[in-house]
Amino acid sequence: MGINPQPDIELYWSISGTMNCKRFKKNLEHLHVCDNTIHLPRNHKDHDKLEKVRPLLNFLNRTFQDNATNSQTQSMDESMIKFQVPDSKKQYMLAKPIKRGFKVWCRCDSKTGYLYQFDTYTGKDQATNEEGLGYRVVMKLAENLPPYTHLVFDNFFSSLALMEALYHRGIFATGTVRIHRKGIPKELFYIHTLWIKWQDAKEVFVLSTAVNPTKVEVIQRT
Repeated sequence: MGINPQPDIELYWSISGTMNCKRFKKNLEHLHVCDNTIHLPRNHKDHDKLEKVRPLLNFLNRTFQDNATNSQTQSMDESMIKFQVPDSKKQYMLAKPIKRGFKVWCRCDSKTGYLYQFDTYTGKDQATNEEGLGYRVVMKLAENLPPYTHLVFDNFFSSLALMEALYHRGIFATGTVRIHRKGIPKELFYIHTLWIKWQDAKEVFVLSTAVNPTKVEVIQRT
């Protein structure tokens, strides 16, 4: 809870406070943040799997953005919230430190890590488009970004279509990309987009609308 996590909830009342532990647990047991009368049935195409907590999630997103000024360079990535109770919305990600839990798309400050906005993944969406999930996630989380913001993301999100869509909204972007990804032209050329190949332990390819070509020099890694 907050900045002082404890292994057991009762330990938060090891010192005096304004609310006793029994009252807190009773309030927590009956906590309700939504209006059940406006919920859509589960079989409706627009049913929200997070309807029970959607007002709280919206409040958090508004608060995060109201209490910080957007930095010029931001990053998009996925994060995991640990959750052990069985739930259909849980995801398994082998490469993450937290392997089972809720997957959350995050837009953060690239230097401080401050979370500006997030969106919880609830499974495959019926409203799909040809550009794919990564495209939809970035475009949704970038809706309120001011022009000239620079977004950075990895190859899960990167595509030529996404780079162009962001560019036409005045937002610059840089991201690693899979060379054989659908939509990448064989000529590796696009009017607003720079294609870079970097030789690391293996070849790394980057798409960017934020930088210009510069002289390439050989450097020694330390």
